[in-house]
Amino acid sequence: MADTLNPLLGSLAKDPKATEDFSKEVEELLSRVDTMATAGRLEEAIELLLGLEKKTRQASDGISTSKLVCKICKMYFDAKEWTKLKENIITLPKKRGQLKRSTTDMVHLAMSWLDGLDKEKRLDLINTLNEVTEGKIFVEVEKARLTQMLAKMKEEEGKIDEAASLVQEVQVESFGAMERREKTEYILNQMRLVLAKKDFVRTQIISKKINPKLLESEDFQDLKIQYFEFMIRYWLHEKKFLDVAKCTLAIFNTPSVKEDEAKWKEALTSYCIFLVLSPYDNEHDDMLHKLDTMEGKKLEKIPVYKNLINIFMKKAIVNWPLADEAELKRHSVFQESPHEGAEERWQLLRKRVVQHNIKVISEFYEQIHTKRLCELVGLGDKETEEELSELVCSKFVYARIDRPAGTIKFGKKQTYIDRLNGWSDSITKMLDLVENTSHLIQKEQMIHAARAKLKGKK
Repeated sequence: MADTLNPLLGSLAKDPKATEDFSKEVEELLSRVDTMATAGRLEEAIELLLGLEKKTRQASDGISTSKLVCKICKMYFDAKEWTKLKENIITLPKKRGQLKRSTTDMVHLAMSWLDGLDKEKRLDLINTLNEVTEGKIFVEVEKARLTQMLAKMKEEEGKIDEAASLVQEVQVESFGAMERREKTEYILNQMRLVLAKKDFVRTQIISKKINPKLLESEDFQDLKIQYFEFMIRYWLHEKKFLDVAKCTLAIFNTPSVKEDEAKWKEALTSYCIFLVLSPYDNEHDDMLHKLDTMEGKKLEKIPVYKNLINIFMKKAIVNWPLADEAELKRHSVFQESPHEGAEERWQLLRKRVVQHNIKVISEFYEQIHTKRLCELVGLGDKETEEELSELVCSKFVYARIDRPAGTIKFGKKQTYIDRLNGWSDSITKMLDLVENTSHLIQKEQMIHAARAKLKGKK
């Protein structure tokens, strides 16, 4: 029995001030009713309890009312009067002027019995308590816990969709009375169930309920790892590999992971792979260089992945298959467990290598024959054109394909503004050269005149 209700709820969980103290009468009656129940006078004992409960309720004596209400429920529970127990659990909170404390303590007492009941009775009691707690803000936390229990039972029966539907609507993020760790665990359970249901839209919505800064707390390390593992599953479905890489980096930067060599190696190697699988842009390039600079010592312990990072940092053509292909393929990223789509990810790695080669070629060639480009990247005409077209559309490379001539021109096409700026720069440079030349000619003339004057004097 709680001494005080949750202070975080303020006036929402407060009862009126007691006008009379019935503690002595309650203690005397409680000692008598046990003897009466043992003698088979259960109903008579309940009538006495209900009579005193009315007086304590009307006097707003919360502690006494709570003791009496809980005693009534416990006596029916001990006597295995299941039907009457459910009836009283429902009717007692509905009595006029019923105090919040007594309802809260009765719900807590009934919830303490759940673990010891068989499946049928547990489900029956949960549904009864759900009816009692519905719409009552002072027992919203208990309502959420009951919903989670019910969802767990549905999940054990294999009814994942029903379990997810039950918990996904519970807005625990707005519960002031629930502790932050329990709240975070509840939201993570929501994410787990909707992911099991493959409702990825709902997963993203629920994930935003958790503030990533909260997960940086020392006592939240296990929850942080769990959260980012769920987000990896979500971003893999969305095929956003840069976001997947960021999630693996967050796991790698968790203190508990960095203390375990096996764990940080798994996280760091996954980060390397997902980073090279992501499309090239300025952020991607920056992350590659930061990884090489900040984690260089750790990368030296995993040379295969250091070489993989270096491939995409150097301006050199890379041959496929890669030298360390066998070891790379053994990594969990390229396995069907824990995440499906391993073969697709391996083909994407090949695609990123081809794109890297095309970018390197575009920096060294202004124009190249299509046949020669195919030889350099190791693809056929159609595949090469598809890859090049994709790079051009994403503004990764600027190029123009001339099919009849069989040539490809690299470089961004100049607009009239670019040409005008170029012409202006050229004129400026020319005028600077003319001015410098005139200055040098004038200087030479002055020197020549001075020498002639000196000779005339001699």
